[in-house]
Order: sequence, then structure tokens, then C-alpha cells
Amino acid sequence: MAGIVAVTASVAEAIYHKILDEGRPLRLEDAYTIAYEEIAIEAGAGFSLLNRGPNRGFFPLEILYGALPNLQLGLGSTLFTDPHDIDDRPKSGDLRASALYNFNQETLTLPAFAAKLGLMAPTGVDAQGYGIELKGIITKSFERLSFHLNGGYEFLTDPKRTERDGRYELALGASYPIFAPQFTRATAVGDVFAEQPATRGESTVVGIEVGLRYQLTPSIVWDIGAGTEFAGPASRSSFFATTGLSLGF
Repeated sequence: MAGIVAVTASVAEAIYHKILDEGRPLRLEDAYTIAYEEIAIEAGAGFSLLNRGPNRGFFPLEILYGALPNLQLGLGSTLFTDPHDIDDRPKSGDLRASALYNFNQETLTLPAFAAKLGLMAPTGVDAQGYGIELKGIITKSFERLSFHLNGGYEFLTDPKRTERDGRYELALGASYPIFAPQFTRATAVGDVFAEQPATRGESTVVGIEVGLRYQLTPSIVWDIGAGTEFAGPASRSSFFATTGLSLGF
């Protein structure tokens, strides 16, 4: 990440800490895209402490591009430690592509709506089958406090005998620019989430997470987040944390 910052600092443009992207630092995202023709590189590192099985580190990297006004394209992947021990999807090294489209800006009465289409390709370790996800995103603000609802369903191709052929995910949360209007560089965010594991018979994972996005410079946003999965299969994570950088240029 330090190398990316050093190489691109001379051409960097503004990126905003209030825009919520999936994984930076939480799974929650808002209904807004990055600016037209802007490019953002998002990289991070984290760990997960599992109730059963070896603890795991993960290292996500994603490139976002404002292809058209209100249309954001993304391409990325995540590497995991102990990749052969991952039973769920995605696998370590699976390539994911996405397209996020914002339909409208919110008004006093109408929230902002967006739709996201994602494709997960089996390019990783022990990977099998594609994942195709459709997600709806709603954002509504009340003064400085913004609420976000994410609901999606992923269709899984070529499932193993023990796998589902599809699964849902939900996240409900809020974001708030703390210490505003005197201080406008930090946004706190939190959510509760529920998602089905790919393995048949395993109960839905339910958890909570909180995080912070901080504007280091006009072109660099630092994030940090942590959470826990308090319901679900025995292999769920008792604690997980992540940190990373978003660089716009």
C-alpha cells in the first residue's frame, strides 16, 4: 500500500470518506458511486479468529472506476492464509467483478436507490463454480445521520453435493460524520448483518460490526473496522478486524 501511495501521489485526485464501499471497512455500502472517470485503488489487511479451526488472515485488493456518471465498475480479489482450509466461498484468489449503478440522488422524502451486479470467477485455490450476485442498496439521510440497507442474493453454479445453489445476505446500518461541522474528516459506521453459508444445513450467520473512515489527505482515506459473528455455525468468527487505504486518482 505504501508503494501505491508513493507511485500515484503526483496524479491523485479527491476521494471522500463519507462514501461507503463494500469491505472498506465493513460489508455495508451506500447507494453512491465514485465520480465519473475517477479511479480508486482500495487495499487492506485483516484477520479473523474462528471458534473452530485455524485463525485466518486476509488481504483484499480492488480497483474501482467511474465508467459513466452514476456507474461504478470494480475488479478485485482477496487472498487468505491457509487457503486449503476454506470451506465456504469465495476461495483465496477468486476474481470478482462488479457494476454498481445509482438511480437517483435522495430528496427530503425519497431515498437514494442503487443496484449492484457481481460476478465471482473460480480462479482461486480449490475453487469450483461461479457466483452471480444481485444486490439492492438504499440510502436515506436525516440531517447528518445516514441509514443504509443492503439486500442481495447470490446464485452459485456447479455446487458440490453439500453446497446450496444460492444464498442471501442482508445488512442494515448507519454512518455519521463525527464531530461535524467543526471537524469534517471522520465518518463512523456500523451495521448488523445476516448471510447464509454456502454449505447446506448450516445456520445463517448473524453478526455486528463497527468502523471508522478517516480522511488523511484529499486523495487518501484510511479505514479500520472490527466485529463479531454471534450466531451461526460452529466455525463462525468470534472476532474479526480489518484496516486499509483507499486512494483516488
